[in-house]
Amino acid sequence: MTITRRFLTILLLLPLAVLAAPQKTTHSTVDLVAEQATLPNGGTVTLGFHLIPDPTWHAYWSNPGDAGMEPSIEWELPEGFSVSELAFPAPHLLPFGELNTYGYKDGELLMAELTVPEGLEPGSEVAIKGSARWLVCDDEVCVPERVRLSLTLIVGDGGVDPTLAQLFAAARTRLPEKVDWPAGFEVADGKVTIAIDTGGEIVSLGDAYLFVGSKRLVKYATQTSGFTGAGLTFTMDAGRSADRTEHTSAVLSYTAAGGEQRNVEVSVAKGTIVAAAPAANVDGLGLSTAIVFAFLGGVILNLMPCVFPILSMKALSLVNMGQADQEAARDSGVFYTLGILVMFAAIGAVLIALRAGGEAIGWGFQLQSTGFLVILTMLMVAIGLNLFGVFEFGTRIVGVGQGLIEGGERKSAFFTGLLAVVVATPCTAPFMAGALGYALVQPAATSISILLVMGLGLAFPYLLLTFVPAFGRLMPKPGAWMETFKHILAFPMFLVAIWLLWIIGGQLGTDALSVVLVAILLFSFALWAYTKGMTSPRKLPWRAVAVIGAAACVYALVNVENHKDVPRAEGDHSAGTLGGLELERFNPDRVRRYIADGQPLFVYFTADWCVSCKFNERVAFATDTVAEAFGERGIIVVEGDWTAEDPIITEWLERY
Repeated sequence: MTITRRFLTILLLLPLAVLAAPQKTTHSTVDLVAEQATLPNGGTVTLGFHLIPDPTWHAYWSNPGDAGMEPSIEWELPEGFSVSELAFPAPHLLPFGELNTYGYKDGELLMAELTVPEGLEPGSEVAIKGSARWLVCDDEVCVPERVRLSLTLIVGDGGVDPTLAQLFAAARTRLPEKVDWPAGFEVADGKVTIAIDTGGEIVSLGDAYLFVGSKRLVKYATQTSGFTGAGLTFTMDAGRSADRTEHTSAVLSYTAAGGEQRNVEVSVAKGTIVAAAPAANVDGLGLSTAIVFAFLGGVILNLMPCVFPILSMKALSLVNMGQADQEAARDSGVFYTLGILVMFAAIGAVLIALRAGGEAIGWGFQLQSTGFLVILTMLMVAIGLNLFGVFEFGTRIVGVGQGLIEGGERKSAFFTGLLAVVVATPCTAPFMAGALGYALVQPAATSISILLVMGLGLAFPYLLLTFVPAFGRLMPKPGAWMETFKHILAFPMFLVAIWLLWIIGGQLGTDALSVVLVAILLFSFALWAYTKGMTSPRKLPWRAVAVIGAAACVYALVNVENHKDVPRAEGDHSAGTLGGLELERFNPDRVRRYIADGQPLFVYFTADWCVSCKFNERVAFATDTVAEAFGERGIIVVEGDWTAEDPIITEWLERY
């Protein structure tokens, strides 16, 4: 084919790119368009799903909020082509009774980038197809809609279609601007608090509103906002997935200083942003005040549940050291302090480095890692078992003697100091928040200095016991009570382990938590077997058993992630609660059995995207009156959740 014939073919086929007429559904008008008039031979083309609801109707954002369903497209592309996710413009708040939903009242163009392979025949036709689904609602009813989309383009130079250029340009202006503002969230007391370091960009709350990207992270009915020393915080009730969510995006909508409306997209990771602590805790502190607060916070940290068992263990060893020389006791205090300072410096250095790289983390950031939590849990269990006497490692508390001279207590004290800081990170004592907030917005040297002062405060009580004879004489004399007290100290260790396991369960789910528990059991077995081998004349078999137990433990831990977020067992009928009502998951066989047995029954169907369903649940079902009436009559409530397609529920809905 000559160049002239190719050019004529392109001119003749060019109208095919724009001839596809918009399609009218019951309550919407939709179209699939492309910004480019022709396909480039390699490169990208911007596609647009143009969705225009009828007047008084609206469609939804990528996270619809309390109810709704986002638009989606299942693409059918030729071989070698690929397409990105749909890009959603910043949404509007659409209240519906007591519900808050996110969406668009006017038409929107949802764009996606189509990647075109090389080697296409110039002038050839390429069909881009897909099945689109969306939900439109008015003030009374919601209607799911779907349509088949098709767009035929020819291979050419990839030039922009002038008839659609303004449509795509306007759509890009409505996309939220991606910014690298540090942001993080934490879940506590049934609330999700999101802190954003705006760098002073926002000077007035005005109409500032945060659209959270992840579904079920928060409840959308209420949102409170406030200023901090570095930006803004937004607080909402926690949603069902709050404990399992590690990261989300969010769109912050606000009025800028010049009066223009801005929408920015931020990336939000789980973890407190200390730099965004309340202004009174940061801006009001000077260096000297921060140092005093750091020291006092470190001292009080010894009384926190995280640290007190560790300090008690060292005090118990100090009781026995009273029978040894004073120099050994002082060495213990020095090396315990050194371990604390080394760990504070290490955590501070890593924290500052990660924050400098844009990570939204704060004090205790390592506890966001499931792997770290598992290791720390196993360490707590090991310490508890050691205190119970199930196995022994290192120098025994009741027999320091020669071990002190050989330096065993020095090593023990140093590593106990490291451990004290590790288990202290979940706790925040009075005065600590202000000192930490000040430290982490200062230069690195100042930050590390304040953290070291905090570490010195943590070590201070034990230093007093080891360096001031008057305090040492207050300690009770050694005796049989020490063994009992040592056993008592095991229980706080197990309590910490239980708390850590609760966190792991929230991150991974119950099945993965069960695997972790099995791994801990195998780990405990390996420690017990190894100790048996130390006292047995036949050491090799016991040590072989210990190695097998340790290997099985490692195998279980390696497979923990494979059990994450698995569906609940069939025997688990609970669907949670709705107000005061206990819900059962819908199962047709169980429903029929209830009916046959004459059991009073209330079955209702719902879906997260069904606005009227959620409104009815909130207003009509989740009330004390309904709960009392159902309870008095022994009525069982069954919830059929149709959020995801379910052929069984579909059949029941069609039947009735």
